[in-house]
Amino acid sequence: VNDMANLMDYLDWRGDLTLEISPFNEVDALILAELSFVDFDGIVPPPELGRGLPLNEAAEAFFARHGGKDVPMGVLGPDPISKMLRKLMTSPRFRNMTLNGYTALLDDSIEQQFAALTIDLGNGSIYISFRGTDDTLTGWREDFNLSFLPKVPSQESAAAYLRSIMALGFQNVYVGGHSKGGNLAVYAAAQMTPENAAHICGVYNNDGPGFVTDLFDAPEFQPLQKRVHTFVPQASVVGMLLEHDEAYQVVYSTQKGIMQHDPYSWCVIRNDWYYLDDTTTLSKIMDSSMRQWILGMQPEQREKLTDAIFHVLQSETNAKTVQDLVDGGAGTLSAVLHAWSDMPPETRRFMQKMLGELLRIIGQLAAAKRRSEMLAGRMRTMES
Repeated sequence: VNDMANLMDYLDWRGDLTLEISPFNEVDALILAELSFVDFDGIVPPPELGRGLPLNEAAEAFFARHGGKDVPMGVLGPDPISKMLRKLMTSPRFRNMTLNGYTALLDDSIEQQFAALTIDLGNGSIYISFRGTDDTLTGWREDFNLSFLPKVPSQESAAAYLRSIMALGFQNVYVGGHSKGGNLAVYAAAQMTPENAAHICGVYNNDGPGFVTDLFDAPEFQPLQKRVHTFVPQASVVGMLLEHDEAYQVVYSTQKGIMQHDPYSWCVIRNDWYYLDDTTTLSKIMDSSMRQWILGMQPEQREKLTDAIFHVLQSETNAKTVQDLVDGGAGTLSAVLHAWSDMPPETRRFMQKMLGELLRIIGQLAAAKRRSEMLAGRMRTMES
């Protein structure tokens, strides 16, 4: 199945079909989610200015700023974005969409990494795109914070952003994101008043982590819950973290393991995803293991573990991004080892105990899975 179409092929094959010819779909929703990863600062106006810029003009200005070259997105960033943007700026389907309301916040002091973009589709609908985790360690720290805080600063910013855009009176609103951006989209939509929620046509969560608290408990959220679309690849790790009470659909990815989080590896058939019936056995084991591990810790233990991990990564290295850690090579590794050895012994023991517990849970679940598969095999043999 490795030669199946992906997002880039979709743009080549169907990018000339306007929304009037072929209506907005799930693949479009992920493409627009990726658009908020582009640094449009100083190009696309912030929300308070209210002047939109056609996508093709915004893209031209972005490449002009970078000497016409593709822009790397860091070690863990989605590098194909530059290539995707080149296709979007010439595509009849996307090039005249209007970009507005670009907002980006990075604040180490409150451990926040947030960005959002509003896209007018030109057919009476808008799409609000929330950026996922970028290459900054602050962004990754905020992801970890999701495991013990009822809400993180980016979730509050996402709700405030969506509220401010909806106050402008839009009738047909889509909200979406990839990775943490998907989590923000669901969280923001769940914070709207029932009157505003009625104007949300769809919420697209592409392999975003779940929540510590149950967002769907409130009766007023039930109608909106039916319009939440969650997609995960078959070996999803990120998208299966924490609680997912909503149904999800499984998309085939050509990558392996955690690399399936890369949306450019997701497979497309015509104007939709290539779906599978379920996630893989390994994904289920990892999902159950992570869930048992996280839920087995008290919130203060999760916080202590997060503090310890980021202390090791940042205290000696001065790294701001994952790219910085990689570029540091052996120097970074020795700094990390130094930070580890400098930790109070009880913190080190705590980390070792917690990580050992995760390995123990994974081993137990894998062994139980093997036993059940062997039993099922014996039953089939007896029946035949």
